[in-house]
Amino acid sequence: MQTATYLSRTTKFNDTTAAKAHSTILATHLGEFSNAGLPKKVARIVAKHSYAALTPETRELVTDRSIVGVEPGSVMDAFIRDSVTVAAPHTTYAAKLLLTQAAQYVQWCVGQGWPLQADVIWSVRGIDLYSTTANRDNTEGTRRNYRSMLLRISEVLLPEEHPERPTPLTQKDVTAPYTPSEMDDFRDWAGAQLTELAQCRAILMLTLCTGAGVRPGELPFLRHEDIAIDENGILVTVAGRTVPLLAEWEEWLVNVLSRRPKGELLWGKVNIRNTSRLASTFTERSFGKPPRADRLRHTWLVGHLAAAVPMKELMRAAGIEKIQHLHMLLEFVDLRPAVEGRALLRGEVRR
Repeated sequence: MQTATYLSRTTKFNDTTAAKAHSTILATHLGEFSNAGLPKKVARIVAKHSYAALTPETRELVTDRSIVGVEPGSVMDAFIRDSVTVAAPHTTYAAKLLLTQAAQYVQWCVGQGWPLQADVIWSVRGIDLYSTTANRDNTEGTRRNYRSMLLRISEVLLPEEHPERPTPLTQKDVTAPYTPSEMDDFRDWAGAQLTELAQCRAILMLTLCTGAGVRPGELPFLRHEDIAIDENGILVTVAGRTVPLLAEWEEWLVNVLSRRPKGELLWGKVNIRNTSRLASTFTERSFGKPPRADRLRHTWLVGHLAAAVPMKELMRAAGIEKIQHLHMLLEFVDLRPAVEGRALLRGEVRR
């Protein structure tokens, strides 16, 4: 059975000291290492940091393997192979992957009209631009892996450019909750809808998303029997979880329940299979300035975070199995006054 060929399984991932002292000379002569007649100083450096530093198996793979889309023996072909072999002793990537990704990247750079110069091709800005604009069909994880390979080459050839933080491939963010004054406006918005069904849908959005943390895509599936009313308030059962409704929304939900016929969906007839945009489609066609259902849910989440609801209880009620972006909502939670915060942390107050 043939084993995978790795460039260097023992060197430290961040150790580029051996090549750093000669990086300027190495970068200047990329595309010339396979030629005869190199200056003696360059030849000595190349002997330590390029092809001669590779194992025989890896050297054969890098030198003899054809590169798709690149003319054999061309300047681009030599530039790609030299770039890989200079960085090779300082990476832990499989030679095949390193060569393939370097080749795709260099071809993309040339397609942009960039010159075959190490300080241009292997710049952090160049790799960052490629990683954030090309190969958009690949997953973010795949693109991150490709970028890591390219940055390892860059760290060896242009160590003076590092560290420089590249643009995150995953732009994670959460929408802010609504303020109390904005929620007052949305109550007026719900009452101003032009038909009874539209009013009921608007009230359902406000009461269930803001009052029980219901996801927008879960709204259309709720029925009368999913709402339980007793002496302690209202419980909403949705997607297998049961959530107490905030007291301020109980009267509103009772009102809409009295207006919707039993035996039917509270939202009304749903004619589409994918309900992920059902709430936004409704608000886009509504009268007045509407809220966003996801921000209504975030308003519910932030309210409970600020009230110091135990995290396990909140995650259960919200239908969250992993914290994921929940911690990002803490940005919208105000710190307690110093005295109260100290008492909480000291254990004087238990909620």
